[in-house]
Amino acid sequence: MMELKEILDWLVSGNSLSVEQAVDAFEQIMSGEVTPSQIGAMLALIQQRGPTDEELLGAARLMRSQCWRVNVPEGLIVIDTCGTGGDHTQTFNISTAAAIVAAGAGREHGIAIAKHGNRAVTSKSGSSDALAALGVKVKVAGSTLTQCLEHAGLCFCFAPAHHPAMKHVAQVRQELGFRTLFNLVGPLTNPAGAQRQVVGVFSPDLTEQLVRVLQGLEAKHVMVVHGRLYEQMGGGGAGGLDELTTSGVNRISQLRDGQIQTYEVDPAELGLAIGHPAALRAHNPESSAGIIRTVLEGEHGPARDIVCLNAAAALVVADVVEDLADGLKLAAEAIDSKAAAKVLAQLVRYTQADPTPIP
Repeated sequence: MMELKEILDWLVSGNSLSVEQAVDAFEQIMSGEVTPSQIGAMLALIQQRGPTDEELLGAARLMRSQCWRVNVPEGLIVIDTCGTGGDHTQTFNISTAAAIVAAGAGREHGIAIAKHGNRAVTSKSGSSDALAALGVKVKVAGSTLTQCLEHAGLCFCFAPAHHPAMKHVAQVRQELGFRTLFNLVGPLTNPAGAQRQVVGVFSPDLTEQLVRVLQGLEAKHVMVVHGRLYEQMGGGGAGGLDELTTSGVNRISQLRDGQIQTYEVDPAELGLAIGHPAALRAHNPESSAGIIRTVLEGEHGPARDIVCLNAAAALVVADVVEDLADGLKLAAEAIDSKAAAKVLAQLVRYTQADPTPIP
């Protein structure tokens, strides 16, 4: 094993890390064996040029090996809708709402969602914040997570609980104040071992890289997505979403049957109205939860449309439907039949019954 000082010298000389070197480096970091200055130096050196596929793959493999795993009930296929965050658009928790809807639509097909997520970092409301505002207890025992998968079709994997070794880098990341490799690795480390994912990324340049890394991690069916906004495409300066959007053309890199394909999807071609990003903004977890409730209650509008679109993608990677058009229909049925609302109600019920104290 190379010591981190040797790895830093290798990076300073302009080299990138092999998968094996990345595993060595992050094993030392996650064990608490190295100093904060060494951690900060390595993260900065990698971020300055951008992480390679090999560095992401090595870090993800190491984090997966140290993860507190969720036991999945036999016969269930689990998927995830965790994204990178960092798009700074301050939307409500779209992927969380999509997870609820996809769980409702996928129940009869043996599909369950192991939603991986965290507190807010760059947004007003992280997935755990929104779920807590909806009445979900986010810190629960492993047995409760398994029960939630079996009976609700959805569990929430609170990232800090499943990746305790991340405590060794938390302060450094906060002090650095810029994105690091860990922002990309997080969605690649689902605690339930999901091999089917919809991963939203904050930049269109990342879709192909992340799908290649997931292929290296032996994923089965994945969509890595970025939603471009019409304002952005027209030179207005607006940023994109780490979700599929109804406010512009979407870039999708898809791994299916061992093959990678990158293409674009215009929501208008799916019959969806253009949704202005301002209609999707949430100012805090409570307002995000309020928007999610209106969607689950059946209210039509931009929020419902974007949730259905992202739930449709989840149903595609689950192989429940062939394409987004069919997924949209199934997602809408899950909302209108109240199957999605039932998922949330059961998730609240099972998590609130858990005796784990809330710190």
